[in-house]
Amino acid sequence: MISKLFSNKWLFGSYLIVITLLVTLPINSAGELNNITIITFRGDYFFHALAFLPWVFFKPAYNQKTPLWLFLGLLFAAGTEGLQYILPYRAFNVNDLIGNIFGMFIGFGIVSLIKSLKVPDLKN
Repeated sequence: MISKLFSNKWLFGSYLIVITLLVTLPINSAGELNNITIITFRGDYFFHALAFLPWVFFKPAYNQKTPLWLFLGLLFAAGTEGLQYILPYRAFNVNDLIGNIFGMFIGFGIVSLIKSLKVPDLKN
């Protein structure tokens, strides 16, 4: 059911656009997210991980091998932070990049867990 929901390429395109807008628009200029802490780390790191967690769920839409999809995700995560480096109103932060990558790996872990808990077919 989840793979059918995320198999739409338009949904993935929308996801990419939203992430790109979040990393390029001059939001958080007052630093509200930077002042929130969740379990002794800044809230924006948590939101970076949360934003990149869905990456793995879009894999079925493109029928890619898992290592390639992970590599493309890592490139996208690094690219979004690299884009912030060249924008004068945004800032590159290696911790944000780590949050992006961590979120992706958590997503891959969730998918692996779901696959391992698959109930065997009882029709036989």
